[in-house]
Amino acid sequence: MRPLKPKVSIIGAGNVGSSFAFALMISGIAREIVIIDKEAKKAAGECMDLNHGLSFTHPADISFQGCEGCVGSDIVVITAGAKQKPGQIRIDLAKTNTDIFKEIIPEVTR
Repeated sequence: MRPLKPKVSIIGAGNVGSSFAFALMISGIAREIVIIDKEAKKAAGECMDLNHGLSFTHPADISFQGCEGCVGSDIVVITAGAKQKPGQIRIDLAKTNTDIFKEIIPEVTR
């Protein structure tokens, strides 16, 4: 008996998260893809775009949700993070992204 395909939650609907969701969709690896972003409209838009192309790929349930969408996920991928500002050094960007992760991780593990 083949194992079920995983449910994958992606936190961050930017370029990386959206590209990852698209790759999951066309590969047929996931049975369910959940897109989570602090900007709900962004996540909703990415979800709609993916669902419009779903008829040409492997079947999957694609939705956008809040962090509650992580419940029952087999895999959680965090692509959220700040963009590097002009003149900003990498260590400062790492500190900013660490603060973002400190906010996200407790929500995911709850």
